[in-house]
Formats: sequence, C-alpha cells, structure tokens
Amino acid sequence: MAHGPGDFRMEDLDEPMREAGAVIEVEAAGVCAADRMIWRGDGPWALSFPFTPGHEILGRVIWIDDHSAERWDLVPGDRVSAEVMVPCRRCRLCRAGRTNLCRFGTHLGSGLPGAFAERMGIPPEAVVHEVPAELALPAAALIEPAACAVHAVRRAAIEPDDVVVVAGVGSIGAAALGVAAGHCRQLVAVVTSPERGELALALGADDVVDVSSGPAVDAVEALVDQSGGAGPDVFIDCSGSTEAVELGLAALVPGGRLVLYGVYRRPATLDLNVVAEHKELDVRGAHLAPGAFPEAIELLRTGVVDADRIVTHRHALDDVRAALDDAPGGRLKAILVP
Repeated sequence: MAHGPGDFRMEDLDEPMREAGAVIEVEAAGVCAADRMIWRGDGPWALSFPFTPGHEILGRVIWIDDHSAERWDLVPGDRVSAEVMVPCRRCRLCRAGRTNLCRFGTHLGSGLPGAFAERMGIPPEAVVHEVPAELALPAAALIEPAACAVHAVRRAAIEPDDVVVVAGVGSIGAAALGVAAGHCRQLVAVVTSPERGELALALGADDVVDVSSGPAVDAVEALVDQSGGAGPDVFIDCSGSTEAVELGLAALVPGGRLVLYGVYRRPATLDLNVVAEHKELDVRGAHLAPGAFPEAIELLRTGVVDADRIVTHRHALDDVRAALDDAPGGRLKAILVP
C-alpha cells in the first residue's frame, strides 16, 4: 500500500469483492518509472493516498461474472492483462476509441487498486486482454510497457525511408526499438551509457549516440551526420528528459515529427520559431496504449520485442522497496512476482 512518498507498506487486506468484473490472482506486476515517481514524490499527478500501486498487470482469472465473461470472452483459469485506464465508455473520446484520454475514467494502480498484491479486482468497465498460455515470463509481464511502445511508434507514423531516433532505453524505449526496427531506413538510439548503447544495438538499433559525456551540440551534429546531413525524420522521446526533447527539436529535419512519450519532472523550454517558422515540425504527445495490447502480445510472442533482455530483475512482493530502488547496477526492468 502506498501511503505517501517514501511510505509504502506491506498490509493484509480483505479479499477483492466478487460483485462485478473479475478477480485475478496476480502472476506478475511490472515496476514502472511512474511507480518510482510515486515513491519519490516527484510525479506530476494529484494522487489520493492510500492505494495499492501496480498498473502493469498479469494475472489468472479466479472469478468472473457472467456479463464480463461474455464481454471479455474469458473463463476462470484464463490469463489476462488490463489497460491502465478504466474508461467511462460514454464520453466523446471513448466513443471515438481514444479511451486512454477519457476524462471521466480512472486508473488501475492509483485510482483503483493495482497489482502489487496477491489478488486484485478488475472492474467490468476495464479494457481486458487475454494472454496466451504459452507466453511465459518475462514476456507476459512486459505486455503493458510493450503496448506503450507500440502506441508511441504508431504516433510517429514512420515511413520506410525515415531515419528514426529513439531517446531513452528504459523499458518502453527498449521495446520501441524492437517495434520500430525494420520499418524505417535507419534506427538510432540516444543513450546515457555505453552499456545502454550495447543493449540498444542488440535490440535493433543501427547506430547509437551516447550523450553521457559530450556537450549537446555534439549530439545534434552526430544525429544530423548519421541521417545524411539533413537530420532525422522522427524523434521519439521515451526518456522523460527535457534535454532530450531539446535535442530532438534541434536535430530534426524540417517537416519532422517529435513524439513525446515520457513523464517529465520539470517544464521544457520550446523555441516556437523552431517548431513553426524554421522547421514546421509536428509535435505529438502520446499517452498509455489504446488498441495496442494485441500487437504488443504478438511482438512479444514472436520475440520481435526481446523481453529476456529488457526484464532484468525479479522481486518478491515483500521486496518492493528494492524493486523501487533507482540504482542497482545493470537493471533495466524489474517485476514483482507475488
């Protein structure tokens, strides 16, 4: 239970209510950068404590009501994942299929109890997806962040002749490399260490720019040079770094596309003349993963997104504080296995 920043406690709670929707036995729960922001208290959200965190969900149905079983085409024993947003399904955005942007819904793992638990309830309004029985850990635990990567790449509208840059090789950025590889002329990763550079190449990047030591102008020159002198066509930021956003604006070719898939701890300064007068750039936000779970499951099933390289640490539920630690060497993605 999250009682506030720096105050996560193990507690015994009542079993989830069996009124409507489903109850699942949690098989694994991913630890997201957003969970670490909640732990540190530096995220951009207004949260009502206490709550059970955990929005990267993998579990097995142990109870389901008849209406939800029909809606989701599930029976007890099936494995499932669920989208973070529980939408209202009635507003204009929901009717347009943009359930991730619903302003009347709520979120699993903050507004509603999440998967940092042995069992959790899933309300009947949730968007639930069956997980193939043959999709083993760690791939099955990576479905939600892989779906976020699919959505980020879709927002980029990549074309075959594009030079594409992915900044930030966390779990979503790492998955985005797999999603984008093979769909563009050249794929470049912006990283902050030689180790992440090696990982990016293994995950599908053609080239790497390491910004850990050199000045930003060198990174701009490197990205422009690697794209043949004009600048990349697409820059997808998965880092949450405002410096990376500024790098993307400086490096992009005129007419290029900047996709922002990060949670940013401070405001960025954008030169609007670069966006409009000088380059006519498209700046596109991206949030959650509407309609992306089926593609993510298939990419993980086929190994196009390499979960074995991305999921590096497993923890028991009562070891949650170690899972939330920012700094263990070599860690990329941690999961809790209750």
